[in-house]
Amino acid sequence: MELSYYPLTMEALDQADAEALCLFVSEDERPLTGLAGLVDWRLSGRLSRMIRAGLVIGAAGEALLTPPGMRLAFKKLFVFGLGGARTDEELAARLADAMRRLAQAGVRDAALQLPARLAPERGVQTLMEADGALVRALVFTPEPAKLVTSLSQSSGTSQVERRVVKVPSPPKASPPPRTRQRPTPAAGSPPVPRPAGAITTPPSSEPVQSSDAPGFRPPPPRPQRYVPPPPKETGPKKKR
Repeated sequence: MELSYYPLTMEALDQADAEALCLFVSEDERPLTGLAGLVDWRLSGRLSRMIRAGLVIGAAGEALLTPPGMRLAFKKLFVFGLGGARTDEELAARLADAMRRLAQAGVRDAALQLPARLAPERGVQTLMEADGALVRALVFTPEPAKLVTSLSQSSGTSQVERRVVKVPSPPKASPPPRTRQRPTPAAGSPPVPRPAGAITTPPSSEPVQSSDAPGFRPPPPRPQRYVPPPPKETGPKKKR
């Protein structure tokens, strides 16, 4: 069996390539955590709605096959119930039953996270010894390197091909280039002399338009005030 270990992140979930995705849900796991929580978030709370509707309760021996939809790259989505199992023996039995059901469905490679309360060494051993064991398993774990080190130090796992897949985080958006601005002189500072031959444009409150722009009309001339001259006196003046 080929085992690949992926970090428990949304980027790794999007890049994982397997036929089926397997989720393990306990009766007392509300809200969903781990890989089931990531999948529920990716599916916009679809698993939580199924739990509220009573389609999934996490009972022991419960198995549900549902289409994953367009937001996941897997072809099949399995949800297996763990019930109230807490010991390694009970959890390993639930894991072995899930692997047996996957084999009956013709699944050869799957992505999953081992039950949280199950010891990793016991979980990997169960994956290897289960009836109709998978050819390839993608195991999600919060610390892949630490898990591989722990497995390499334990016995009975030397025959398994182990590989840690490092998923790079998405690139950070680079800030826009900064434009250089001309410094504004402080109040009371002497004016900056202009170079010889420079053209000084008086400030204007009206926007400047180009004569080549379509629909450009020159501004009308300013109105001029006309003051008529006083009327001229006609005829001889009367003598007093």
